[in-house]
Amino acid sequence: MNIVLLCKRHNHRKVLEILSALRAQNLAVRGIVALAPRESWPSLTEVVQKIYHRRHTGSRKKNSDTADSRFALNGKAASLHSFNANGHAAKPAPSQSISGLYKTIEDYARAHNIPLVTVPDLNGAECVAALQKFQTDVLLLGGVPIIRAQVLQTPRVGTLNVHMAWLPGNRGMNVAEWSVYTNAPVAVTVHFVDVGVDTGAVLYREQIDIAECRTIAALREQLSFEQHHALARATRLLFDKQLQPEPQAREAGKQYYLMHERLKQIVERKMRRG
Repeated sequence: MNIVLLCKRHNHRKVLEILSALRAQNLAVRGIVALAPRESWPSLTEVVQKIYHRRHTGSRKKNSDTADSRFALNGKAASLHSFNANGHAAKPAPSQSISGLYKTIEDYARAHNIPLVTVPDLNGAECVAALQKFQTDVLLLGGVPIIRAQVLQTPRVGTLNVHMAWLPGNRGMNVAEWSVYTNAPVAVTVHFVDVGVDTGAVLYREQIDIAECRTIAALREQLSFEQHHALARATRLLFDKQLQPEPQAREAGKQYYLMHERLKQIVERKMRRG
């Protein structure tokens, strides 16, 4: 089956981590379709938000081997070490792309002879045409805006996204923080994408141990790293016909929105208490 990655051209770190995780699962990417960088300068608000984010982002937490991490196939929990590319109990090593082997998406695409197509709109005709040209079976989302029906309908098998919470329980925004606040399992979920918000059929869930996280920044860093490998594992298992999608009931989950700063302080106090 042909895998195509949909992403933003400038989102190098995230895309490189996904590509590295896929490679660790012996999965090749047929092509990359990327949103062209904006030619205009960012607004003052965007600049301030980016500076704030950088100042409040902690160091990357590398996940260590642990028997406490759990994942679920269609809701059935099993040891995380049950599956990997070689069938042995071992978690993927941290992405080589971060260590300096590849600096940009272009570097990776050139090194591995992967066609890279830049489009002005991920929901436009050029994007659909590129996906059709690649004969896309599975489309993976790598940090993109809302994708419309005409794009979602193009892949033969479907479009996969990874969500920073256990679905269908926590949908929407700031779900990692809301999971801690509501004492829900902190997890990542790989699901098929439909026209709703995090309502597509669930393919794979993995509960994450966040015992070492003391800040929201550390929490999000760990989940960001974990979700890329979860996406790759789920894709591998889907290709091996070891997974079947589990439809979500629309009424089963709760929609969350941006968390207020005061509530974030409560979340961090809870994490510090362990």
